Amino acid sequence: MSLVGPISSVAVAGVVVLFYIVSTATSHWVVTSTTSTGLWESCWGIVCGPLPDDLLTGYVKAARGLMLLAVIVAGISWILALVALIGKVTGKTKHLLCTKRFLTINALTFCATGLLVLIGTSVYAVEAMKDCGDDCSFGYSIILAWVSIPLGVVAAAMLTYFFRAMCDDA
Repeated sequence: MSLVGPISSVAVAGVVVLFYIVSTATSHWVVTSTTSTGLWESCWGIVCGPLPDDLLTGYVKAARGLMLLAVIVAGISWILALVALIGKVTGKTKHLLCTKRFLTINALTFCATGLLVLIGTSVYAVEAMKDCGDDCSFGYSIILAWVSIPLGVVAAAMLTYFFRAMCDDA
């Protein structure tokens, strides 16, 4: 069996994890003509600093927690998929990493991280727009998080399909 499918599925999953990290870490969730605000800091022009206490509300804390949880869980799932792929290529695949149960759990985990990101970004978007009204728009950080949601579902489907074929080919 060709390894193009499994390699591409691990690459897509890696892109999802990278998108989660970048969107969580950057400070362009909500932007105005003079400022940008993220989960961790606000920027005024090129000067950035930690979020002021008046901006550190419950929905920001919730979005932080959900995004961090998504990064951690998706990262672990991606590492396990990478280990399974490397094990298959080197011929040292552990039986556990090629079971249907493991593949299903790994795919569901990627879908669950998408749900965490969806909830976190949605709550943040609704509440942030209430706070600043028409003066604000969404920045690339939150858009990147939204793009990663369907990409995570695609990664889950690819991981399941290609890894099942790869593991059945043993």
